[in-house]
Amino acid sequence: MNKTKQTEQKEIGRVKLGDTQDLVVSIVDDEKVDLRIFLNTDSYKGPTKRGVRFYMFDDNWPEFMKLMEKVDRKYQELT
Repeated sequence: MNKTKQTEQKEIGRVKLGDTQDLVVSIVDDEKVDLRIFLNTDSYKGPTKRGVRFYMFDDNWPEFMKLMEKVDRKYQELT
């Protein structure tokens, strides 16, 4: 008997990118962050392959936040 673990994914927020696309941020298994484009069209509703998933631990989270701070500073310069 092969038992596979069911993935637990909790959506924590979304940003509307357009009429048919959202950027959805989820926590997966209480250890990974998933940033993914979701579509809502007549032919398909759900996640796409366009996205990234990474572990919050192993120093990935602080490095990701440093990167987002750089993005924010650049955004502030441009606006």
